[in-house]
Amino acid sequence: MNWDAIGAVGELLGAGAVLFTLIYLAVQIKQNTSAVATATYESTMTGFNDINVVVAGNPALASILDRGCQSPDSLTAGEMVQFNFLLRCYSNQWWKLFKLYERGSLPEAEWAIFAKEAAQFLDQPGCRPFCEQNALFADLYTELDKHRGGVISEFGFGGKAQE
Repeated sequence: MNWDAIGAVGELLGAGAVLFTLIYLAVQIKQNTSAVATATYESTMTGFNDINVVVAGNPALASILDRGCQSPDSLTAGEMVQFNFLLRCYSNQWWKLFKLYERGSLPEAEWAIFAKEAAQFLDQPGCRPFCEQNALFADLYTELDKHRGGVISEFGFGGKAQE
């Protein structure tokens, strides 16, 4: 056997090893992507569930959320503070989902479901002032307006009448 043949066999084995490594890495990346997506969903659902368990386990807090959404004038000053913190908790969760969507970690079809839910929730009479006063979530509100299609109410988030 000559050195050229040995070199060719070595190159062939090297190419095979590279191909095997690339296939292995592709499988590992796919598994990692799936694990990250699962962790993301788990984190999101845990966040919403944590809020919901607190509200559901406290009838007074559930009443504040219900009254605050429908008729915020019925809340005392202290209840209004609690109501605003609840809205912030929910908005933080939707903000997290929005950022995941923007970064490509949440598929558009799934984001659309969350966005419609958020838009419907935040479009309640008692939630609109919170949205108008919290510029932190301005990008989220703009995105939610796209999913609302301007149909749910005559006002967009941020206090400006839609034209």
